[in-house]
Amino acid sequence: MTNSTESEPRAHHYLPQCWLAGFTDTGEKDGRLWVTDFGRSKQWPSSPPNVGHSRDFYRISEPNMDPVTVEKFYSKIEDKIAPLLKNLDRGKRAPTKHEIESICIFIAFQWSRVPAFRPKMLAIAHKINRANMARALRNQASWKRVLKKLNVPFDSPEADYDKMRDFVESDQYFLSADKEWYIQQGIESANMIVPPLLTRHWHAYVSQKGSFIASDNPVALEGEKGEMVGFANAGVVIYPLSRHILLCGTKLDMTPAPLSELLIARLNTLMMLKAHEQVFSWKPDFCFLDDSEHYQTEWKLFAKDRFSI
Repeated sequence: MTNSTESEPRAHHYLPQCWLAGFTDTGEKDGRLWVTDFGRSKQWPSSPPNVGHSRDFYRISEPNMDPVTVEKFYSKIEDKIAPLLKNLDRGKRAPTKHEIESICIFIAFQWSRVPAFRPKMLAIAHKINRANMARALRNQASWKRVLKKLNVPFDSPEADYDKMRDFVESDQYFLSADKEWYIQQGIESANMIVPPLLTRHWHAYVSQKGSFIASDNPVALEGEKGEMVGFANAGVVIYPLSRHILLCGTKLDMTPAPLSELLIARLNTLMMLKAHEQVFSWKPDFCFLDDSEHYQTEWKLFAKDRFSI
């Protein structure tokens, strides 16, 4: 009997190959793609099948469930969007209003399926949980009400008010989550952000030379400094569709700035700042702005810690 796991895909792409293809030299999945890894301070040539994936990233371990259900789910989304991405890139044109609707769904799931999403979501859950625990431990009376609601005996070890308060206030208190929780949160979050994406005013920048780059955390949100930025309040949402096309979705209806080499460099810099670890380009000497606002094409001159984010 053949083991069913032998045919399972194990390299799960959190960056769709059909999307990465748009940043290669040929626009195809087998084209050359340069990887710039800031964490390792290295750059090397590769291709879409060999980047943007992690072993068993979406694999489900729940009994009586297909372990690659989520991988198949994302594959269906990619199959639907792939022809549109290729058509836009080859035509070097802006998407229509109808096409924007499909792209917004794709953007939402792209934002919530990358590795950078997981610690971000856990940090939010931890903040909410800590606030809830602080309210519960405000005093002994509030703590007893919580214990009663949860049917926890007052004399149980975990019910001790002083010990629990000290533990929550210590550095030892933190949340952890399994893979299934992250996957569920990712899908639920994507469905929630589609509506605010659709209400945005979208504009496409088209680079005839193909100068836009991508990253392993490609949905960039910009808003007021010092403010927690989300899809509802971000001033602009930026997403590169290919090396030729980049989308900007603004909260307000405004006239977009004219495209120039300087603007392309500025948008590439934003991709680099928001990247989790890597950026992708069709050639090794892509343009960006350094921390002094100087136009550069040598990636080794970029240092994220010099920027005020």
